[in-house]
Amino acid sequence: MEKRMGRRSLKVALVAFTAVAGTALVGWGGLAAWNAYTENAGNSVAAGTLTHNNYVSANCASNLGTVPVSSGPGWCSAFITVTNVDPAAGLPVTGNVKIDNTGSLQSTFAMSMPAAAVGTGGTICQDLTLSMTDKNGTNVYPAAALSTQMGSTSLKNNAATPSTTWSPNGVAGTGSGATGNTFTFTVAAGGGFANDFADAGQSCSFNILFTQTAA
Repeated sequence: MEKRMGRRSLKVALVAFTAVAGTALVGWGGLAAWNAYTENAGNSVAAGTLTHNNYVSANCASNLGTVPVSSGPGWCSAFITVTNVDPAAGLPVTGNVKIDNTGSLQSTFAMSMPAAAVGTGGTICQDLTLSMTDKNGTNVYPAAALSTQMGSTSLKNNAATPSTTWSPNGVAGTGSGATGNTFTFTVAAGGGFANDFADAGQSCSFNILFTQTAA
């Protein structure tokens, strides 16, 4: 009798265990199907713009990433064109260039003469000098013979915030007190120009490159 009761109790225990185990399996399976989500969509990264305008007689837009070569984007008008200069008159001569930052990035600016001035004969390039001042009259590039290649020369920049040395993006300043940078280049006679007869009838040409770099 006790043996029979023991077997019955074991069967009841097994059935109870199986029921509990089944319930556990159903319960955990159900929880695994409950999912909650959030999504942050539309994330993006955009690069700022790096551009400037070069004003002489008209606006000339900068060329991005490539040094201008003889024509095309970034190749701007001459700021000094003079003929029939003689030792007694006509020098010094000046020309103005105005640079405005039209991009969205703070930038540093520099100028250079990519190659030494080229003369048609004689020693006229070494007998003439080039200098440059900014809109405040500060001497940025002291007088040097045009036969001397100008290395990269730092200019006032708008890397600081707020900027007071360059015009607001896209807004051109006018007059001596305006924002923006107007640079005045001066070509003058060097010490040997007046007495160097080989310079008669000759000419000297040069290019000035403005370089803008993201700060």
